[in-house]
Order: sequence, then C-alpha cells, then structure tokens
Amino acid sequence: MKKISILTAIIACLMFSCKKSVKKEKILFITTNVDTLKGAPNGTYLIELAIPFQTFTEQQLDIDIVSPQGGAIPIYHSGDTTSLIKEIIKTDHFINKTAHSLKPSSINPDEYLAVMIPGGYGQFWDTHTNPEIQAIIAQIYESGGVIGSVGHGTATLIDVTLSNGEYLVKDKTMTSFPSWNEKNIMVQSDYGKLLPYDMEVQLKKRGAHLKVYNHDKKINYEIVDAQNRLVTASFANSGKFVAQEVLKLITKE
Repeated sequence: MKKISILTAIIACLMFSCKKSVKKEKILFITTNVDTLKGAPNGTYLIELAIPFQTFTEQQLDIDIVSPQGGAIPIYHSGDTTSLIKEIIKTDHFINKTAHSLKPSSINPDEYLAVMIPGGYGQFWDTHTNPEIQAIIAQIYESGGVIGSVGHGTATLIDVTLSNGEYLVKDKTMTSFPSWNEKNIMVQSDYGKLLPYDMEVQLKKRGAHLKVYNHDKKINYEIVDAQNRLVTASFANSGKFVAQEVLKLITKE
C-alpha cells in the first residue's frame, strides 16, 4: 500500500506540473520581412514600432518581436524621426530586439498578454499569409490576450481565424488605414495599385464593424473595442494611443 501511495503522489505531482500555466508577462510585436515595395525601401514603419515599443518598455513589460523568417527586420521612415525616436533606436534593447526577431516556431503563445502590430506594407504579403503567425495571434487572443494594431498593420488580422472557424475581426468594432487615403495620398503604394487587396473591403467582407475615418469630422481614426479586447488606429501617429489603450485592457483599468 505504501508503494502505491508513493506512486500515486508522484503521478499527481507530474500531472500538476504538466498543467501548471506559464506566466503571461510579455508583449509580442508582429513585423514583416518584406524590405521593398517596387524597389523603394520598406518594412515596418519606424514610428509605429518605436513609440509602442518604448511605451511598453517603460512599464517594465518584456517584448518579443516575431517575423515570418526571423532575424533582422527591415525598418523604414519618411523623414519624420523626432528626437524621442532617435533616442529609442539607439538603445541596446531596441537594437537587440529588432536585429534578432524570432521565428514563429520559437513563440509560445501562452507567454503573451497582448499582440501589437505596427504598420508596414509588407504585412499585406508575408504576415497576412503566414499560417504560423495567424495561429499565434488567434491563440493569444483566445486565451484572453489583447490585440492592438496601427495603420497598415491591421492587414495582418484580415484572415486570422479562431478555433470556432470564424474570423477574429467578425463582429469587432474597429478601424483601419482608409482606402480614400491610400488612393489619394500614398505614393509608395502607387495610390493602392500595388497592393494585393483593399483592406477596407476585406475587413467588411470578414464581418468587421468597420468605422472608416471621416475626413470632414476627423473621427473614427482611433477605436477601442474594450469588450472584444481590440484596439485599432488608422494612422502612424497613433502608436502611443494604441499602446496605452492596450495597457489599460491588460490591467483592466
């Protein structure tokens, strides 16, 4: 009987250790490996990466960056680097993380409180179509994680599918980079002609409650769907807003 009791205790201990949950304490940034668009430098847009990165770092949250191929990620900007951004990109922390992004196979979704997706046109091609990254986002979300995206980063969410077979964006109130701006302002994408799809159109097809930016009233460019743990913004300068709102949802303020 004594041997059986010891064996039972060992089995129970092993079962408990297997079920022990991993502590969630990280933020996962999703970034692209695509470095050009029609020959022009591209990648992740600097301000959309650096400002949220700094916001989470200031809260002592650990950050991982994942990209489809891993390694150094391409980053670009349009001459809009502020003194703050120049300080951020010189830090060892930022340099190390952006030079050594992780491959999807290295990611344990159970470790993350939230997903942050900065913009960059490459997201239309590589993260959006990468099944491993799509699965990681879905797993983090379904385990209670928060999703934040800025500008063109929202393209990554279009085909993320949950375990019930429905799109993550279905019935979520959100915004995205506006088609009007793409077609009238964005020289880099040849006014949208170089893109494989129209993000607005695709999000609506997936069942999202899309709030399109209103140019006259200047509204619908920053949306928080607290009930569904989703924060989205239309433009690059909303990175801090998205990061701060993600933090509020994480801490349940």
